[in-house]
Amino acid sequence: MEPGQAPKAEALRRAARRGLTPPLRLSVAAWADRFRYLAREAGSTAGKWHTSTVEVARGAMLAVTEPGVHVISAMFCTQLLKTALLENVTGYFAHLDPCPILLLQPKEDAALQFSKERIATMVRVTPVLRDLIGTRRMRNAEETLLFKSFPGGFLALAGAGSPDNLARRPVRVVLSDEIDKYPLTREGEPIALAEERTATFANWLSIRACSPTIEGQSRIASAYAESDQRRASVACPHCGHRQFLEFFSHVKWARDAEDETRHLPKTARIYCEACGAQWSEAQRLRALATARWHQTAPYTCCGVHHEPLEEYANAWRALDPCAGHEAALDAVWTWWASDLYAVYRVKCPKCGAWPVDNRHAGFTASKLYSPWAKDRPAEIAVKWLAAHTDETLKQVWWNTQAGQPYRVRAGKEVKLEVLAARAEHWPGEVPAGVGVLTAGIDVQSDRVEMEVVGWGKDEESWSIAYDVIEGDPSAPDLWHEVDAALMQTWRRDDGRPFSIMAACIDSGGHATQSVYAFAKERIGRRVWAIKGESARTGQRSPVWPTKKPTRRTKASYRPVILGVNAAKDSIRDRLALDQPGPGFMHFPADRDRNYYAQLTAERIIVKEVAGHKFYVWELPAGRANEALDCRVYAYAALCGLLHFGLRLNVFTDRAAAAYGDAGSDGPRSSGGAHSLISQLA
Repeated sequence: MEPGQAPKAEALRRAARRGLTPPLRLSVAAWADRFRYLAREAGSTAGKWHTSTVEVARGAMLAVTEPGVHVISAMFCTQLLKTALLENVTGYFAHLDPCPILLLQPKEDAALQFSKERIATMVRVTPVLRDLIGTRRMRNAEETLLFKSFPGGFLALAGAGSPDNLARRPVRVVLSDEIDKYPLTREGEPIALAEERTATFANWLSIRACSPTIEGQSRIASAYAESDQRRASVACPHCGHRQFLEFFSHVKWARDAEDETRHLPKTARIYCEACGAQWSEAQRLRALATARWHQTAPYTCCGVHHEPLEEYANAWRALDPCAGHEAALDAVWTWWASDLYAVYRVKCPKCGAWPVDNRHAGFTASKLYSPWAKDRPAEIAVKWLAAHTDETLKQVWWNTQAGQPYRVRAGKEVKLEVLAARAEHWPGEVPAGVGVLTAGIDVQSDRVEMEVVGWGKDEESWSIAYDVIEGDPSAPDLWHEVDAALMQTWRRDDGRPFSIMAACIDSGGHATQSVYAFAKERIGRRVWAIKGESARTGQRSPVWPTKKPTRRTKASYRPVILGVNAAKDSIRDRLALDQPGPGFMHFPADRDRNYYAQLTAERIIVKEVAGHKFYVWELPAGRANEALDCRVYAYAALCGLLHFGLRLNVFTDRAAAAYGDAGSDGPRSSGGAHSLISQLA
């Protein structure tokens, strides 16, 4: 053999062995434990990677190699390895399963920063990646930062704001970081555009990572809600019971013995929900090492609706303490695991099937699952007590500590299913508690929608009727039908007649002049053309204006400018009430789901202009809110009556007294009502 041929032959043999050796079958977590290193400048720790340091992060990494999973949504609190998940997935595919990868950041500047500070440092200190991902083949520095090639694939980094970045190349893996900060592109939702690039790959994967923001506006919260909603359980170090840690359920602290109003958050500890034992910090850290993930999304199977977390709670409460807690787990989930994946899959208690698809795996966890010293329960409690009276600080706490989207100004969640479930049947068209009827009318381009609302003592309300009158708002025929609807007489079960005492019609949108003409002719019947104030900076003006008209404004017909933000605040607070009484809203049984969806469509969000934060109501794209607008206008009509002198409680008491007398004297006349209302200007 000639000189120099031996090394070449050995190199060929090594290449042949590599070619014939099958790739390692590892999970992302196992790959990171075996190959990944941390740079000193990348965080507080350096050296060999250990997934067990933050055990709760293992679940999302295992989902990458879980059969059937194509989408992973990671909605974690801050500093709980969302970024490390994207780094490890990048390294795993570049090393063991090379393919085209697209990594998105909110802006291109953020993509450049991520490339310099995270990807470059990971490649530099991780030998298997340093040998694969080099920069010597790149033609210029710009390509080095936003495009990194390796044998069999590449990593492209881009800002999510440009549709060109999202549609330029086919990719198999899409990694989306900080998705709540993504702008809406001229071609639509950026994540959907990016995921369209995976169409040619059967084994495609999309990972979305972010801490949540405002409920109803948070992309990651919406993504998690669409997923199988996995949550982590940990075992109690005292009794072994598995529980899903929540701050308000499991964390308790003492108060000053001499002053009960003074909290002592430094005493905050986790308490087991089963045995009641207090966990020391060392016990909490040991418990975190037992973290396992469970599908918790509600589902329907065998004709029954199931809530996995509620069923688990009921199962362990019914157990004999001596029977162990595994039986409660087995009643709800099946442990499905191998070296590549591990999860508790929900099973139907009747047929044993797995009814929840794992195509979209969602993960969420709070600071209670964090091992860092600054995230101890005592520190979380200190931050809660500092924030719970301030809306802005409260949002930060919910997002960064609880890892949950913040519901602004909402003491109770308003679910349309709950509203629909409490629908009622009452005798007659008008129930006994009503004293006054008003109407709210919303004008659309091809129809008019109108709600008639009955008001009782302390503004308790009943939805009497909801009608849609189709037609052209600029044509007289439509307004003839509207006038007939406003002139309709409604009757109580004792025969007492009720008429609409005031109505508000939206003039701010379609057919403004037609609305003006219609309302102006009926001003004596208290039919008011209205317009919502332009409250772009979140101001809360009175629902009905208190400013007196000037000589100039009296000279021409003008609409009433309503404080719609204040009206919507009031209506949302009243929707959250669950017991009849002051402010409670009653609904008839004939309302469909769409009515409740429209009534609860809008969300309150935080906006900031020139450093000033404020709250405004906003309608999410694709949602309808006509029912809410009609209720706002009907409420405004009541406020107009009150402004002009109506004493609602007195008037309602008189109507109730008339109802009480109807049994002996027969139906009463409504003349008293008309004589009282006729005094209103």
